[in-house]
Amino acid sequence: MDLALLSTRIFTGEPGRPWAEAVGVEQGKVKIVGNNQEVRVLCTPRTEVWELPGRLVVPGLIDGHAHFCFFGQHLSMVDLKGLTSLEQCRERIRIAVSQALPGEWVVGRGWDQHKWREKREPTRKDLDDLAPRNPLMMIRADGHTLWVNGLALQAAGITRHAPDPPIGKIERDPKSGEPSGILREAVGLFRKYLPKTTKEDWKKAALTAQAEALKVGLTGVHSCEMLPQYEALAELDREGRLKIRVYHLLRPHEIEELLKKGVLPGSGTGRLWVGHMKLFADGSLGSGTALLHEPYVDDPSNRGLAVFPVEDLAEQIRLTYDWGGEVAIHAIGDRAVTHCLEAISKVRAERGMDGRAKRDRLEHVQLFRSEDLPGFGRLGVTASVQPVFMTTDWRLAEEKWGKNRCRRAYAWKTLLEAGVPLQFGSDAPFDQIAPIFGLQAAVTRMTPAGEPRGGWFPEEGLSLAQAITAFTTVPAWTAHRESELGTVSVGKRADFTVFEKDLFELPERDWPSTAVEMTIIDGAVVYRRGRGNGIQDH
Repeated sequence: MDLALLSTRIFTGEPGRPWAEAVGVEQGKVKIVGNNQEVRVLCTPRTEVWELPGRLVVPGLIDGHAHFCFFGQHLSMVDLKGLTSLEQCRERIRIAVSQALPGEWVVGRGWDQHKWREKREPTRKDLDDLAPRNPLMMIRADGHTLWVNGLALQAAGITRHAPDPPIGKIERDPKSGEPSGILREAVGLFRKYLPKTTKEDWKKAALTAQAEALKVGLTGVHSCEMLPQYEALAELDREGRLKIRVYHLLRPHEIEELLKKGVLPGSGTGRLWVGHMKLFADGSLGSGTALLHEPYVDDPSNRGLAVFPVEDLAEQIRLTYDWGGEVAIHAIGDRAVTHCLEAISKVRAERGMDGRAKRDRLEHVQLFRSEDLPGFGRLGVTASVQPVFMTTDWRLAEEKWGKNRCRRAYAWKTLLEAGVPLQFGSDAPFDQIAPIFGLQAAVTRMTPAGEPRGGWFPEEGLSLAQAITAFTTVPAWTAHRESELGTVSVGKRADFTVFEKDLFELPERDWPSTAVEMTIIDGAVVYRRGRGNGIQDH
């Protein structure tokens, strides 16, 4: 036997046997799950033995929705996340501009006007004086709105006469008609003017992201990106440098190129494979573009933005099904959720498919109508959600959707009790990648600081076991790897996350400060916290 973890608490994720004391590994797979005596007797002099008293071992945690390479890339951008005023953002941007060459694009991320003292959306005028020689592009926290300066607008040829893009919107000064510097769902207008990102750049970003992901206990990630990022990851995999498992979601417009390259659903390796296509039904809460059945409370003229209407969604689903894959559709508002279920149902009916023939997913599902719950069950659609969003959005959701409507927002227990498969992720880089924050949010319905007191609609909170399952068993299943991943079971891959303390015995308020002790993939320790922490390695 190659590896043994002893004297610990193991949450296996198996319904019939959820707990164990020890686990043994051979050739990258779980050989035995049991008590210390049962595992110790199989150890030999060559076995790597770890005594882990007081720790908690869980199946390797899988982030069910992130943007892996972009997360690594964003770590090198101007960081505006968490700042509480426009002036703080301006100062951070000013410093970045002072370090840039003339003409060089300066890109930032993470601003959120709802957290600023000024409580207003910024404009190009808030940037123009900072960078007279540099185009600036600042990406909002949700990734759906851009804040740019005049030079960036000039570089992209966006004037008062420029039409809105087919899907997005160019905000304009109400008096002059000039672009205000705020653009919604419009990053495509700038993409070809930004510095080209090479394959080597993406590889570097992926390795940066991998180091961060392993440190927080992730053994796998579902990454929603495109073909250039997939090809960079594939090269890292061939080079033996990809340690974490990546289930890569692509876009329907890339299917023709994928077919030329022989890339089909399920194809890949134990580290990298594909199967789902990422689609979009609407925008976001913070940008006011999440598609709603009823108007926004703070803007009665607005019901959000349909990125694709039902028939266009249906056509993309047809393309995906023809490829042999499944769909993962971005749907934040309740009307977007309705549209997605209608489109999936339409295409399934056209093809005479059994109701649960596919493992389709809706991403985010931040607001839904109770009338749509039967549709999830009938179609076997997974709700792929990000618990940490609730901790950053609850006040904003009440402002924009109203408290009464929020009874159906981030309603995870309602989904589970309706039989909907529930998968958790982070949406990194748009929120924190560490799953401990998602676990804490899912169980307590509070921020790490304990707000709101008692939890936001606490009846929608989950048990810790349910939350861990949503980070392990379910994302293994949606990625068609349930026979290999998702539980600590004999014959499955030996992927484990080891916490320094037992979360089941620890007050929830202490979870966010609880470190990951070790991250293990295929029985190999790919991350270990600093030495001198009491772990005994025999």
